Amino acid sequence: MPGFTKRLPVVVEYFTSFSLMFNPMKRPLPLRILPDCLKEKLYYHFYHTRHSSWRRLFECAPLTFAPGVAMNGLLSGDVISGNIAFNGFYELALTRQIVKLARQGGLLVDVGANMGYFSMLWAGANPTSRVIAFEAAPRNIALMGNNITQNRLSERITLVPKAAGNRSGSIAFEVGPDDQTGWGGISATSSTTHITVPLVRLDQELPDAEIAVLKIDVEGADTWVLLGSEALLRNRRVGTIFFEQHKARMEQLGITKGEAQSFLRGLGYTCVHLDGDESVCSEWMAYPDT
Repeated sequence: MPGFTKRLPVVVEYFTSFSLMFNPMKRPLPLRILPDCLKEKLYYHFYHTRHSSWRRLFECAPLTFAPGVAMNGLLSGDVISGNIAFNGFYELALTRQIVKLARQGGLLVDVGANMGYFSMLWAGANPTSRVIAFEAAPRNIALMGNNITQNRLSERITLVPKAAGNRSGSIAFEVGPDDQTGWGGISATSSTTHITVPLVRLDQELPDAEIAVLKIDVEGADTWVLLGSEALLRNRRVGTIFFEQHKARMEQLGITKGEAQSFLRGLGYTCVHLDGDESVCSEWMAYPDT
């Protein structure tokens, strides 16, 4: 086994070159035959620096967990785009959770929808499911709008070009670097790279919604989104919640670690740590107490 481990990079390189030579429109052979958990690791160890050799994968990437749905116009160099282009998924653990719930149908509210991956996943898993997606970054809004159109999902996915938070009005938003779609977010300061975006509370924007899943990924401001959903949560209009805790961004915004969990528990929700390093960035799930 140790000898094979040493030869593994050579083996991967061989089959990668073979794939690129004979069919550059398909994903590298190792990423087509390995288990999904190994594909994710292999992408980060080997392929994340090789986007330029596989640019055609970024044009149209079929989703592994939503047959018939594809992401279009992915950005070479972008971490999220790279995962989807090479593997057809990203954030595997969360993807599996979302797909499992999506098969039961209902409404997904996707806050921080980025290019629309989880929205497409939810809609693709069940033909009766609906999505309301909130995204504030102009580039991501355009990319997601194109993906909704290309996949003929306009009747089931509503894209709201706003940020969600703990109040209504407007707020400073950092658009992030040009080569990354997921590094922008609400900011505590202003600069030349910031824009002003509309801000809404979910319990005012969607007062009567029955939400099967609320997925939040807004680079540190997830707690504010939850605070702005208080009436929905108190009235048990939200089923499962997925949210992220990004420690560095939370500190910049003045959000206390554990604040989201305490708030949810006070409203009768159980909080479970899913994965990730709690001292850096971690994924959480919450659901109503029985």
